[in-house]
Amino acid sequence: MKNMTLWIGVCMLAIIIIVMIFGPYFPHVDATLEGSRSKWGADGKIMVPKYPPSESNLLGSDGIGVDNFSKLILGTRDTIYIIFGIAIIRYLVAIPLGLLSYRNRGYFHFLTTFWNQIFSYLPTIFSVAIIFTLPFISNNISPTRLIWAVLIVALIEVGRAAYVIQQQTSKVSNEQYVEAGHALGLSPWRMIKSYYMPALLPEMIIYFCIDLGKITLLIGQMGVLKIIIKVNKAIWDAGMGIRNGSIDWVSLLSDYDLRRNIYVSNFDFVLYPAAAIMFTILTFNILGEGLRQYFNRRGNSRTI
Repeated sequence: MKNMTLWIGVCMLAIIIIVMIFGPYFPHVDATLEGSRSKWGADGKIMVPKYPPSESNLLGSDGIGVDNFSKLILGTRDTIYIIFGIAIIRYLVAIPLGLLSYRNRGYFHFLTTFWNQIFSYLPTIFSVAIIFTLPFISNNISPTRLIWAVLIVALIEVGRAAYVIQQQTSKVSNEQYVEAGHALGLSPWRMIKSYYMPALLPEMIIYFCIDLGKITLLIGQMGVLKIIIKVNKAIWDAGMGIRNGSIDWVSLLSDYDLRRNIYVSNFDFVLYPAAAIMFTILTFNILGEGLRQYFNRRGNSRTI
């Protein structure tokens, strides 16, 4: 196999897809996610949550007795949906914006440059944290919070993605065969379909895969900072409270009190969603690099 990187990336992605599709049917996975307020231990004594790791709870349980292993496996689907939702929205906006600004002048060029620069002065996680403190999102405990969260994370990096596409499009526009198409008076749609997209598509696929890894890292950082993507109202003994309404890996990280436990080296269950996020980041980065090698090799063979 000449492109080992691509094969490794494909195999890692296949593992994620298998868990997404068949995870509910895995052994020791409780698809109902029903909690257990108490159960009998091996020593004949009554146990209350959180349950320690055991044969029935491979990774233990949370505070209401829901199996952690089941949440980790079943949360894969929600997490991947969030990641791809963010990436798809981002590129649905960035691709036309980048194509329309390829001449490096005009309104769309100004918009692309402004959008890219305004969010480039701070790390993305800082921009996300600032926006999530605004009342319309921080006080939103309705189902629309998830939609707002996905849109915010997607749109923040639209400028950067559009700028990359703009630079690639500008480079392609200087090729002789593209200039010949313009000289023939071909329509803009024909130029995009027959000249620009075949040249740009490989790079877009590569950037899309790498961006998936960046998005995964970003939502992992959101989990560590307890920036909740989806919440539900919950009634506690002391009154109204807010808790996570999702089992995605971001929520699993958000549920863990890092600040209280990190000083006593009590990482507990948090290692597993963190490891799942790390595996997903590596998957998309390795896949993107493998695709880069594949397209470069194919381009060189065509040149020869």
